[in-house]
Amino acid sequence: MVNRAVRAEPRGIGSARARDQLGLEVRLLGALLGQVIAEQAGPELFELVERVRRRLVGLRRMDDPGERGRLASELDALDLDASEGLVKAFSLYFRLVNLAEERQRVRALRRRARAARHGVLDDSVAEAVTRAGPTRADRERLDDLVGRLHIEPVLTAHPTEARRRTVLVALRRGAELLERLDDPRLTPHEDGELRRRLREEVTILWRTADVRAETPSPLDEVRSAMAFFDATLFEVVPRLYRTLDGALDRPAGSGDQASTGRGSNGPAAASGRTGTRPPRFDAFLRFGSWIGGDRDGNPSVTGAATLATLRIHADHVLRGYEAVALRLMQTISTATELSPGSALAARLGTDAGLLPAMHRQLERRFPNEPYRRRFGYIAERLRRTRAGLTGDGPEPGSYGAPAVLDAELVEVQRALVADRLERVAYGPVQELRWQVATFGFHLASLDIRQHAGVHRAALAATERGAARDEEIAPGVTLAEVLDTFRAIGEAQARFGEAACHRVVVSFTAAPRDVTDVLELARRSSDGSSHAGRALADRLDVVPLFESANALRQAGALLAALLDDPAYLAHLERRDRRQEVMLGYSDSNKESGFLAAGWLLHQAQARLAEVAREAGVELTLFHGRGGAIGRGGGPANRAILGQAPGSIDGRIRLTEQGEVIAAHYANPAIALRQLEQLTAAVIVASTPAHTAALAAAIERGAVLMDELAEISRRAYRSLVHDDPGFAAFFRAVTPISEISEMRIGSRPAARQRGGGEVPSIDELRAIPWTFAWAQSRIDLPGWYGLGTALASVRKAHGEGTLDRLGGLYRSWPFLRSILDNAELALAKADMGIGRRYADLASGNADRRRWAAIEAEHERSAELLLRVTGRARLLDGAPVLQRAIALRNPYVDALSEIQVRSLPRLRSAELDQAERARLLRLVQATVSGVSAGLQGTG
Repeated sequence: MVNRAVRAEPRGIGSARARDQLGLEVRLLGALLGQVIAEQAGPELFELVERVRRRLVGLRRMDDPGERGRLASELDALDLDASEGLVKAFSLYFRLVNLAEERQRVRALRRRARAARHGVLDDSVAEAVTRAGPTRADRERLDDLVGRLHIEPVLTAHPTEARRRTVLVALRRGAELLERLDDPRLTPHEDGELRRRLREEVTILWRTADVRAETPSPLDEVRSAMAFFDATLFEVVPRLYRTLDGALDRPAGSGDQASTGRGSNGPAAASGRTGTRPPRFDAFLRFGSWIGGDRDGNPSVTGAATLATLRIHADHVLRGYEAVALRLMQTISTATELSPGSALAARLGTDAGLLPAMHRQLERRFPNEPYRRRFGYIAERLRRTRAGLTGDGPEPGSYGAPAVLDAELVEVQRALVADRLERVAYGPVQELRWQVATFGFHLASLDIRQHAGVHRAALAATERGAARDEEIAPGVTLAEVLDTFRAIGEAQARFGEAACHRVVVSFTAAPRDVTDVLELARRSSDGSSHAGRALADRLDVVPLFESANALRQAGALLAALLDDPAYLAHLERRDRRQEVMLGYSDSNKESGFLAAGWLLHQAQARLAEVAREAGVELTLFHGRGGAIGRGGGPANRAILGQAPGSIDGRIRLTEQGEVIAAHYANPAIALRQLEQLTAAVIVASTPAHTAALAAAIERGAVLMDELAEISRRAYRSLVHDDPGFAAFFRAVTPISEISEMRIGSRPAARQRGGGEVPSIDELRAIPWTFAWAQSRIDLPGWYGLGTALASVRKAHGEGTLDRLGGLYRSWPFLRSILDNAELALAKADMGIGRRYADLASGNADRRRWAAIEAEHERSAELLLRVTGRARLLDGAPVLQRAIALRNPYVDALSEIQVRSLPRLRSAELDQAERARLLRLVQATVSGVSAGLQGTG
């Protein structure tokens, strides 16, 4: 039995010379997994996995009722041990296949870059610079735009990332081994060693539990996120800046090169290329985080947790800087005689007095190498800064602020330029400066989020003199709300204002929801009204508009807020800058994907207009999720479709749950993600793009109004207006079982209602979408589209669909929203969904399912009519093929899940049996998530 898995292992050396590299790597990983299964769990399980796999592949080719019955009988006869082994096998298979597909994405990117005309890749910053226009006026506008760019991905922790940190780290090790297997220079011995180590990693993954034994704390989630900063983002950010700086280079000899500070006589100055001159822009990337700051419905996030989060941030980023400084100490080994009056000589003298022990050590090691000594001092001062920020307070010799470090790096740059070492000054030293400008000493700005109702209740409690321990919301005391503001003040004092200065207000419905925050900040400081006022002056309050009504009223609410003299005075102290957040998840859950998308687009336009008229710089913060039903899909395409004038060089957007790993685990993919974001923001901010969007809206807005309203009515009729739908949803999805999973620190609902699980209104949008993905229905990503398209065709004739087709090709907003719906329709599987629908036994449940099936068929048929394609995803054949190849394997997990749910929900199980069966179902949830991807 073991020999079959061994025989299945592809021969040859590495994967670089294979005709189908992805296919070879998938076969290799599958074979290694088979070997590990046979070794660790026995040949019987291996044979079971193979039988089930072959049957499901066959059923996808031809649905044979007899074969389906035999599969059902075999699965029903399995004991829990065998079922758990089967689930683990298919789940781990997906995790390994995902690594191979990630590797293939990197190869494809490199092939496209090599084949690109003039080296300009689609959706790259080089293409964006080219599209900005060739004239001098165009270049001046581009320089101005790049000079004011602000792009900020914000990492959030949500109950969608079903993988444990332990699994994520082990998978990263596997990815590194797979990358090395792609080296054409491998010897047979090296190939054998890599395969041995891959077996080792697969064995570890096999023996690692998929489902957490305990609910993670907010700080556990913070530490998980740090893996992406340490391994990827810290190194990728300067590479992005270098890419854009190179794209902005004028051709040599054009007379428009930047000065290096030494005139134009040296060869470095004559080349005019990036790395030999000062960069053409300031660092424009920043990173934000909600992990450890988002307390809306999560009582585990306290003031103490927020401060601990920032300590973890500081520890990681300062270790990164220290490592860079030590590397520069080792590499800039130039022997130089310093002029006694030079700035570098003076700085070294100051260093010697400040750090005498370090002075003796460095003088002994590098007596004639001043740059090495300088970076040795910098590394030691960074170590002391880290110890002070993460410990009890400042240490002698530590840096007081990132600006102090940056000023010293500028001194080093000037000395290097004077020493004819421009390439060092504007190469590695500049990259460290970019990192410091991007990450500061805080790494990511921590947003504080709380519900408007909690703030309102806290303010009312202070006005009536309530006790600090009074509970003003479920699990939230008055003391905790006030302590949150004190924690913000302490965080700013220790880590700098940039570390924590935003308060995001969930469910903002009135101007007072914003001004309440400032009033609470003023009242939060014990015995010092001045300290409270000063804290309020250092806060940016971010209203979050989530409901349909809030989105409709967003422009009016912002206008009312900006008409308030007291608030406008506050904005004057904040440089007349206002941020507004738009919620994609709850708006979708309330209105359906099409209506929510159009509501969000219209809200953007109104907000941008109001801010422009008031002379306020507006930044829109897009609360997008990973799933299509929560605003997911390619972010760069979504940016290009935003309302005209709503970007203008600035954007914040959330990166949620499993999307963080998908975008930022691999350095090459992370660079591509950040480059696409940057390119899209540049293009979306150009006059030509703005004019094209305005023209498309002029042609299509009235039709979109009609489509959105029809789809909203269809969606709400099913989900909200039917009093029996909540019970149907609980029956046909594993929402109850997901709610019990120890995935994230945050509960599945803001507030529990009566009964076993929350109502649909109480349920967070994230598990709502996640549950529909598990049952393979994906309803939030497409429901209502077919009814809307059919209705406008009936009302206005067949030509309306042709008109929509033209808009689809010319309007990025419509193209993005319909492409996302197409993906959701393609991933949905009504055959599997029907198996879940059979779990519902209410009187009207068959009617509900019939409506869903009919809407799916109608939506797919009419969407294809609009796009002009024959099959779903014909425009994305790689994705189309990947879904088709994955489906049979996902089917195995879905079959076990759907067959286990009725038994789990029965009253006949004792506590021990139920606990074990629940673990099995939760393991299938994790596996289906890995197989489908983009479920959260």
